[in-house]
Amino acid sequence: MAAHPKVPYGIMDFRRIREEGYYYVDKTSYIRRMEERDSFVFFVRPRRMGKSLFVDTLRRYYDVDEKANFAKLFGDLDIGRHPTENANRYLVLTLDFSQVGVMEADTLEGKFSRYLASRMRGFVEKYRAFLPGLPDRLPEHGSDIFQAVVSCAGRLAPIYLIIDEYD
Repeated sequence: MAAHPKVPYGIMDFRRIREEGYYYVDKTSYIRRMEERDSFVFFVRPRRMGKSLFVDTLRRYYDVDEKANFAKLFGDLDIGRHPTENANRYLVLTLDFSQVGVMEADTLEGKFSRYLASRMRGFVEKYRAFLPGLPDRLPEHGSDIFQAVVSCAGRLAPIYLIIDEYD
C-alpha cells in the first residue's frame, strides 16, 4: 500500500511543504490573476484557510533571493510552468503585525517601532548588495530605517511589500 502524503496542518512555510513532501493543493494560478488586477490585493478569509501559507508562497515567488530555488519549489506547479515576468524580481519585505503585540515595550507605538526596526534590519542584512548607498549605521526608529531603505531601493530594485496578520 502506497504511503499517503503528510497533511501540513499548521505549517505556513511553502518551502518546507514542498521539500518535505507534504500534501499541497496548487493555487499558484492565482498569482497570475493577482498580477492582472490592481497593485493592491487584500485577502479576507476565515482563520485556518491558508492566508499565511499563500503569503509565504508569494514571498518565495517574488523574492530575487529565491531565484536559485525557483525550479525546485515551483517547477511542477502552474506558475512554474507559466511564470510571469515578475518571478524573482523583487526585494520582498514581509510584515506580520500579529508579532507587534508580543514584543516588550510600553506603548503600541513603541512596540510597532521596535518590530519595524527589527524587520528592517533583517531586510537590510538580507539585501545589502541591492542597497548600495545605504549608510552602514542605520537609524534607531523603524520608520526612519524604512524610509531610508525605500528611498535607496526605489532607485535600484523594486520592493514587494507583504503584510500578514493586519488585524
